[in-house]
Amino acid sequence: MALFHFEALDASGNLKSGHHTAEIMGQVEHWLDSQGLIPIRIEVEDEGKAEEKKPGILDRIRGVTLEDLILYSRQTATMLGAGVPILRTLEIMSRQTANPILARAVDEIAMAIEGGASLHEAMGAQPTIFNQLFLNVIMIGEESGNLDNSFLYLAELLENEKNVRERIKSATRYPKIVVTAIFIAVFILMTFVVPKFAHLYSASKVALPLPTRMLLAISSFFSGHYKMILVVVILTIMAFRELKKRPGSRIVLDRLLLKVPVMGELALKIHLSRFCRVFAVLTSSGIDIIKTLTLSGAALGNLVLFEKLHQITGEVREGADLFTAISRHSIFPEMISHMLAIGEESGQIDTMMAKVADYYEMETDYTIKNLATLIEPLLLLFLGIMVAFIALSIFLPMWNLLSVMRGG
Repeated sequence: MALFHFEALDASGNLKSGHHTAEIMGQVEHWLDSQGLIPIRIEVEDEGKAEEKKPGILDRIRGVTLEDLILYSRQTATMLGAGVPILRTLEIMSRQTANPILARAVDEIAMAIEGGASLHEAMGAQPTIFNQLFLNVIMIGEESGNLDNSFLYLAELLENEKNVRERIKSATRYPKIVVTAIFIAVFILMTFVVPKFAHLYSASKVALPLPTRMLLAISSFFSGHYKMILVVVILTIMAFRELKKRPGSRIVLDRLLLKVPVMGELALKIHLSRFCRVFAVLTSSGIDIIKTLTLSGAALGNLVLFEKLHQITGEVREGADLFTAISRHSIFPEMISHMLAIGEESGQIDTMMAKVADYYEMETDYTIKNLATLIEPLLLLFLGIMVAFIALSIFLPMWNLLSVMRGG
């Protein structure tokens, strides 16, 4: 893909100039002809820069991050709000976007639109970059004529998601460090330290207690198979990531996540706040309730919640009111169904759902701030059990040995 600079005449004989991305010069000529322009001069521009934007190995590993999408959405919203046409906006963004993978995707989106596709259809051809929620919001913007507002809303939504992730990382940093240190220490003990004690115990005739026999068995396995253990751990992580991509496996993982103490409650609040916010935005845009439910489902990153919402959508389509349909599913808190009932009676569903979204966002912030405090008791319990087990396993035989020596 190259960047071309062109000069052309319009039907009135006025000189027009600009830039266009294409594979070959003939595509630029064809595009100018479709715009009713007569080309005068076409030349490749900034070819070195185009070469620099080819994705490298590190770029492919990094991929397109939330920061990239936030910046892209906000800049696109600014240009569209200033009245810049969508194709011109995409051409500018393809040059300004620092991420080469996203820049190439923007080029392909521009070419697809030139070929007659809509913006959300062109973006839909890039599923690894733009998820279903992103596409749904863009589609609504195209239908309502407020594409700049759609990109602005997406930027705010992605910024909120980024802030939540960063706060969770910050709150769990200390527990992660402690747990990692524990596992490293246990690995070193089992592989290098405990075998020394094993030789000492084998030379004595003292009967070993059960904790010590268990520790020696584990240590023997670690010291003899530590390379295999590392390989199994790496393969397990890779398999877990692959399973998350498959709907059948992912729904099981999502169901388990909701049952994990502390983290399950936090995940539920995050998903519900996002669902209520998207629901409020779509309803205020005049979208009918069935389509609102369908599109809002894309905001639910948990497949268990998504399936429940799909069932609710079917019940509403068959004639049930939204309050009754949601109240049948206990996974959705009563607050949502009650606020929906008030909204249906007052004709202000969007306002009520926005208030619910505010509430769950506040609850999410509170839970994240206290996450370390909530995890600490479980962490201390785990650490205490590990230390007690190892200490008893090592020192009980020593006490028995000393008792035998004194008796002798």
